[in-house]
Amino acid sequence: MGDLLSNGPDRPPWRPSRRLIAAAAAVVSSAAVVIGIVALNGPDDQRPRAPESPSAAASSASSGAAFPPGPDAPVTAGQTPGLVIAGLPLPRGGTSIRRDRAAGTGPLTVVLRRTDGSGALGRHGAVVTFPVAAPSGGRPIRVGGVSGRALAREVVWPVEGSYARVRGDLPQSELIAVAAATRVASGRPRVEVPRGLSVAATGALWPAQLNETRYGSRATGEVDELSGGLTFTGVARGGGFEDALYATGAQPAGTVHGRPAVVTSAFGGNGALAWEPAPGVVAYVGYSGAALDRGAVDALRRLASRTRLLSPAQWRATGPSTSDQTNDLGLPD
Repeated sequence: MGDLLSNGPDRPPWRPSRRLIAAAAAVVSSAAVVIGIVALNGPDDQRPRAPESPSAAASSASSGAAFPPGPDAPVTAGQTPGLVIAGLPLPRGGTSIRRDRAAGTGPLTVVLRRTDGSGALGRHGAVVTFPVAAPSGGRPIRVGGVSGRALAREVVWPVEGSYARVRGDLPQSELIAVAAATRVASGRPRVEVPRGLSVAATGALWPAQLNETRYGSRATGEVDELSGGLTFTGVARGGGFEDALYATGAQPAGTVHGRPAVVTSAFGGNGALAWEPAPGVVAYVGYSGAALDRGAVDALRRLASRTRLLSPAQWRATGPSTSDQTNDLGLPD
């Protein structure tokens, strides 16, 4: 994926325009989508972690001391954890909560994965989304008893007065089968799951809350690979993050804390390493600065191995700023 490896050092780390990302998604829908990203596999760096009280997060944030190691907080249903890099001080104003108050009124998703053990975040699966815009291209196909459109890695078809989409890396015949098995009831997509697949998560397309942390890359100790730009972490719920992985392309990158990880440029900046700490929850470490290459991915893996999840209470103790925005990654619905 040549365009993923050639992002300039001055590209901002967050939310490119809808037009730019839509254009990028059209480009990567070609056969070149899997060329050029370096796929890395290997065990993550597991380190022992000592328990810590929730107030320790606030103490570290206010004192400027290195954020202490500790166990990952459990991910509870409906709540969004925070993500920090242990051993680094939290910069002043470095944590934030970005709320999208309209997320629950937007499109809804069903995330599907293969049941043979190969399915993981952004791999061997698909995301069904309803409603979406009418297709502007593709070749005509039949979806059940209606006429739909097939594009690279996606199928769009009319249903309930609007359109639905299934996007993924499954063979097109399987994407069409998923589309034919999808119904809409009370505005919600429901899938009579074809054999070999299972539902991994359901919910809004875009997250109602996105928790972010920003660091100067020089402070991470990875300046040689990531340059002197920005390093960021994020955690969010919502099928749109996995849908974005299929839209823009992602490649396997080993594991993080035992979870399969992928490397992608879908989350802004030059690249990010993403994994799923719990079903329907996406965590990532990314950067803006040097070009995305093997050395940068290795650096992201090292940083990801040092991350720890914070409970909502621990996250609030870091004093995050809160803002209202649209958490759609700049991708079109």
